[in-house]
Amino acid sequence: MEKKFFWKSFVSFSLAWSFLIILISGIVLYIAPPGRVANWTDWTLVGFSKSGWQAIHTIFSYTFVILSVFHLFTLNWKIFWHYFTSKAVTGLNRQKELLVSVILIIFVFTGTYFNIQPFKAVIDFGEWTTESWETKDEQAPVPHAETLTIKELSAKYVQMSADSILLLVNQKGLKADSVGQTILEISELNNLTPAKLYSIIIPNSSDGSIKTENKSQFQGFGRKTMDEVAKEFGKDVNTLIGILKKNGIDANPTDKLKDLAESAGKTPLEIMELIKYDN
Repeated sequence: MEKKFFWKSFVSFSLAWSFLIILISGIVLYIAPPGRVANWTDWTLVGFSKSGWQAIHTIFSYTFVILSVFHLFTLNWKIFWHYFTSKAVTGLNRQKELLVSVILIIFVFTGTYFNIQPFKAVIDFGEWTTESWETKDEQAPVPHAETLTIKELSAKYVQMSADSILLLVNQKGLKADSVGQTILEISELNNLTPAKLYSIIIPNSSDGSIKTENKSQFQGFGRKTMDEVAKEFGKDVNTLIGILKKNGIDANPTDKLKDLAESAGKTPLEIMELIKYDN
């Protein structure tokens, strides 16, 4: 006789597995390198890239929510409603506990939003961990440089013509068809990381350097707020905000440079160059 399929057990097991995967993927993403480093060095953990871990975390989060809704409204609605109504009455009789719980949630939410301690320490540790993956030897000329075509790389960052770069890549025995191909596309064709492909190009540029001479002096500024940047330069924060506003970027003293850059479609380096040189 075929055994009956127990939906409650199935959903409970699935919820447990989904929660475990969400927990693991959340920890991985908390300590993983930033996207610019992960993509540039082709970072993976147990065979999954950062984007792969992000996809896993997102899909299983939705799975957990769907299973939770199914578990609540299909399998346990009567039990839950009875529990909720009975506990609601109890909760109203325990106003002190109810008030403290509300205060706790508001405190956590507010502390996280305004980036105050101890929540700031948690966020800062996560950012410090992700930033620690980047080494000077493997730094991209700009964030997400792997999306640049050979033509764009030549025009902005490398002292070589696009045709010379293409010829160099071919002379190294690597596959590349046109100057319109991106670094990522060429590196994938040749089973290399974008960082490795870039290291082949750079030593052969006309002066062995990139055109972003100011990159190193602005390293790490992406994590700083406008207020911190102003103190670093010995300037009034409102003056710097005014410079950004003149260039179509709205900013507040507590805004981080990397967030401003992302919202403006620029890199933190470009924001720093605006602040430093547009007076």
